[in-house]
Amino acid sequence: MFEGAWLALGRSARGDLEAACALGQVVTDRLDVVGSPRSAALLHQLAADLRRRQRNTHVRSFLPTLENALTQHAPSAPPGR
Repeated sequence: MFEGAWLALGRSARGDLEAACALGQVVTDRLDVVGSPRSAALLHQLAADLRRRQRNTHVRSFLPTLENALTQHAPSAPPGR
C-alpha cells in the first residue's frame, strides 16, 4: 500500500493524472484492510496535489472517492497520543 501511494504521487508529479488516479484508487480500496498511517499520510498528500488539478476528468471523478475514504478512515486521535 505504501509503495502504491508513492507511485501515485510520482505519476501525479509527472503529469500522468490518469495513472495517478488509477493507482490511487487501488491504494484507497485497501484502506479498509491495511491501517497504515504512513500510507494514509501519502494519500493526504496525493489528495492535496490532485485538488490543484481538478480540471482533469480523471481527477474530478476520483478525488471525491479519495477524500471520502480518507475522512472515513481518519484516526480518532492523532498518532502518539
